[in-house]
Amino acid sequence: MWETDARLTSPAMTDDVDSGRGESLSPDDAFTLLADRTRIKILRALGDASEPGVPETLTFSELRQRADVSGSGRFNYHLQQLLGHFVEDTDDGYRLRYAGKRVYQSIKTGTFTERVQVERFELSSSCHVCGTRQAAAYRDSMFHVRCPDCDAQCYKYFVPPSTVIDRSKTELLHAANDRIQREIGAMAKGVCPWCCARLTSRVLPPDAEMPLRDNPAIQHRVLHSCETCDGSVYTRLGGLVVSHPAVVSFFYDHGVDVSEKLLWTMAFASTDERTTVVSEDPWRASVTVECEGDELRLVLDDAPSVVRVEE
Repeated sequence: MWETDARLTSPAMTDDVDSGRGESLSPDDAFTLLADRTRIKILRALGDASEPGVPETLTFSELRQRADVSGSGRFNYHLQQLLGHFVEDTDDGYRLRYAGKRVYQSIKTGTFTERVQVERFELSSSCHVCGTRQAAAYRDSMFHVRCPDCDAQCYKYFVPPSTVIDRSKTELLHAANDRIQREIGAMAKGVCPWCCARLTSRVLPPDAEMPLRDNPAIQHRVLHSCETCDGSVYTRLGGLVVSHPAVVSFFYDHGVDVSEKLLWTMAFASTDERTTVVSEDPWRASVTVECEGDELRLVLDDAPSVVRVEE
């Protein structure tokens, strides 16, 4: 047995960042600027012209030609509206600023436009609650893995429509798993997966109001919330420890890359079957990780933070 003070949540900052604010746009002004087809055409033209890793810079005439906008005065007016926040004017021409790139990426991934649906299909993995084959589906931009028999929901998480398009079912499962693992790993460190601001996390009491309260796969939920972007999501304790160094090393010592394992195939990460409350005051819960007959036990507080690791 060994102990660690490594926390799942990020440590408090000991030095403040001297961050000044430049001229900002209000949300109303930002979306008003984008509420024009010509401006969207300009952003798409700049994005489409860029090579991977190399943001393309286009001259006035090149950009106008690529955007297919008639009338130099009309084109210039709309371009000027985008300058400063979405488009940068350089000595060599025009290119997307970060905000412009994010708008372009949202267009390309179909986040606001695509309606993609994948009907429920059976998986090779079994429900950890009742043993029935699990099933996956994709609708309303949400990826689901649940049991069609006992209705245990292992995972329900947003993934953009581009995750689904032109992918086989196997590729969809692995792409969704990679996204979920990456974002839960960020939450485990106290970083908002959507805007990278600080994330507040806490274990909820069993009688707390929450969606899918009767989900048989989970009893001890963790609520993660961001005060900056208002993003929030529920996870289970076991899912948070998948990226913990002790767990990564434990699987690696058994010849397994845990990042390649589908979350819903691991009982400790997809249900509370391997989670036990061991103390109420102070509150402590243990998560037991298994691989090839060996076990690793992680003890967490209600922050939630790993306070002890036992082999």
